[in-house]
Amino acid sequence: MPTNGRSRPTRCSISLRCAKCSRRRCWRRRWATANSGSTTPVAKYVVELDRDGDIGRVTLGQLATHTSGLLLPQDHPPWPDWGYTLPEFIRTLNAWKADKTPGQQHLYTHAGYVLLHLALERRYGTPIDELIEQRLLRPLAMTSTVLPRQDDSARGRLAPEHKRRAVQGYSDEGEPIGEQGSQESYYHWPGTGQMYSSARDMAVFLAANLGELPVERSLREAMRLAQQDVWTIGPRNRQALAWEVLVGDAPTITEKYGGLNNASAYIGMMPRRRLGIVILGNRGNQYPNEVGRRILLELAAFRRVRA
Repeated sequence: MPTNGRSRPTRCSISLRCAKCSRRRCWRRRWATANSGSTTPVAKYVVELDRDGDIGRVTLGQLATHTSGLLLPQDHPPWPDWGYTLPEFIRTLNAWKADKTPGQQHLYTHAGYVLLHLALERRYGTPIDELIEQRLLRPLAMTSTVLPRQDDSARGRLAPEHKRRAVQGYSDEGEPIGEQGSQESYYHWPGTGQMYSSARDMAVFLAANLGELPVERSLREAMRLAQQDVWTIGPRNRQALAWEVLVGDAPTITEKYGGLNNASAYIGMMPRRRLGIVILGNRGNQYPNEVGRRILLELAAFRRVRA
């Protein structure tokens, strides 16, 4: 489905990276070790969590690197048709039983990042949308990127001027899902909905991560820290802070794929080559990461031949 530079496709995983940039700026001096990250228990800030339960052993660093072991039904197929209010989420976390000691395995978990954003809000006494805006969007002038603000609805709504620019989301078979600017999520409280952005803003975010824009020092250092791998997933895959890193014979690619039932997106870069790409799509269950990687590799090869 066509979009333009001002359109706002939903960005299902940009919130992960934005939250991470906000958190890195706040806590980069407290990052305890390269492999384990912050050792602060998440229960220190989310005080409703049972400190004597398995969730009480989970740290902020483990949540940031998908090594907590936390996995809920909403994190994997078959996708359920139910979700959580905040009290239900807390009760589920307190009842959760880890199959391994937290920090000993890599399991990609949306629930972990929902919990991480909750901890950020509690630590700084500020809603996650305001934290992201203060520490990332405003410094980079990303004026077309928005997480719906809190209101009387379960997750918040886009402002009318933003909703007019949002594109319709579709299933993988081309059927409309939701309305323009709607919030598709398993979590039913403010700050847990879909984040919207434009191609222009994502290009700014990409350029800043590549070091191509003048960026305030603490934000620049936070972006660099985010790209450092901290966990080995497999022979060619590493986990960084929200980013994933592909290594091997080809140039290293730092990337993030995001997908929902009505949107698919990819952002990838070769930091040493100063190459990057953003693909935003309003159709679910697509795999733009495959196309994005190929384009990056072909661009790198073209540059090498011309050199």
